[in-house]
Amino acid sequence: MNSLTRVMLVAALTVAAAGFVGCKQRPKNITPIPGYEGAGSSPVVEFTPTDPVPGGPGRTGSGSGSGLPPGGAYNPNEGPGRTDIDPAGAGAGGELPEGDLRDGMVEDRAMFSGNTVYFDFDKSVVKKSEVAKVGAVAEYLKANGQSKLLVEGHCDERGTDGYNLALGERRALSVRDQLINLGVGGERVSTISYGESRPADLGHDNAAWGKNRRGEFILLTPPGAVR
Repeated sequence: MNSLTRVMLVAALTVAAAGFVGCKQRPKNITPIPGYEGAGSSPVVEFTPTDPVPGGPGRTGSGSGSGLPPGGAYNPNEGPGRTDIDPAGAGAGGELPEGDLRDGMVEDRAMFSGNTVYFDFDKSVVKKSEVAKVGAVAEYLKANGQSKLLVEGHCDERGTDGYNLALGERRALSVRDQLINLGVGGERVSTISYGESRPADLGHDNAAWGKNRRGEFILLTPPGAVR
């Protein structure tokens, strides 16, 4: 073996030894770290229904939660913070009565069952076609001074619970406002909203929804009063 060959062989052996020493071997028996697949890997992220979903601000796994009824256009006069009625009433005595008018009173749901007021989708305005129903109730109350009234506001199932409770309240107040305009003292009329919780029709179509968007009258009379 000549000198040139020996020099080349020594150089090759030196490079090989250096490469063996510098090679990192994968360690064994690694303790797993929660959220990681292994050493050097990216964290494993698990999304829950309430975590933000990548791809757009405000998106969540459980829906946007806007509160607006699905498929309904936003109405600036119907949303939270806006109303198309005067909650205080348009006439004297428009303030809501204190306490519950049902205390010590006899409830009659049948008396005005035929006067139930129906509303358009996402609206709280009493329609012209429904005004006569309210007028008949007002005339009865004016002729029977001992009687009082509870107005219930109801909604169909579309929209969130909170949105429908607010909408039901506006509907009940709108009916009460009409009664005050027709000469009924505001202290004789109380309101309550049930939102979507008490449907008149359990269906899930337009016909059922139309029956559930309503305001109902509950006549309140003192025990033993003659009607």
